[in-house]
Amino acid sequence: MKAFTVVAAVLCLAVFAGAEERPLTKVVRVTGTSEVKVEPDRAVIELGVEKEDPRASIAKQTEDAASRRILAALRANGIDEKDIRTTFLSLQPQAGYRKHVRFTYFVASQTLSVTVRDITRLDALLESLVKAGGNRIDSIVYETSDLRKYRDQARDLAVKAAREKAQALAQALGQQIGKAQAIEEIPEPAYQFGGFLANAAYESETRAKRVGPATAAGQKTVSASVVVSFDLI
Repeated sequence: MKAFTVVAAVLCLAVFAGAEERPLTKVVRVTGTSEVKVEPDRAVIELGVEKEDPRASIAKQTEDAASRRILAALRANGIDEKDIRTTFLSLQPQAGYRKHVRFTYFVASQTLSVTVRDITRLDALLESLVKAGGNRIDSIVYETSDLRKYRDQARDLAVKAAREKAQALAQALGQQIGKAQAIEEIPEPAYQFGGFLANAAYESETRAKRVGPATAAGQKTVSASVVVSFDLI
């Protein structure tokens, strides 16, 4: 038993001695971020129609008729079938009060998601859809069709920014940086994916005399962040 204890103690000392002989790794760990501004080249609009009536069948019939006119208007404006998708369909009873008397009615609604690949025609398209019977425009999301290319650009710039930051920190200590030991990309929050989101309360009556565009695409920001560890020498 005593011999076993001595052997174990010798092994522990050997492990500690080996650990002391290995030099500690000196690194500088930095975060690099970048943003690329992009002009959107397409838009996704969420629009719909909502009709109400005391009778469920009439509410649904009037909503269906308006939806057919909207679909016809979309096709007439050159929107491809693959860019039109029904995202919501509902027929629900509702209740209200009129002169303190409770009454019930039904609300039929449908929402369409439409991708517009020529945003210069967006205003004319929206006006056409309102005239066709669309009475609800929920949102406009501006996108770019070449998002991957701009993400790659933003990532490259983020890595460059990380190297420059590491060099500046090392030089402030009178040292230099060596090879990168590790790199990690920080994922973007999911809510940033959509780009610009604009609520659109749209009334065609106020646009009888157009003096300019009623919507603005602005710019989309594509960002990237990386964490890099460099040798500190």
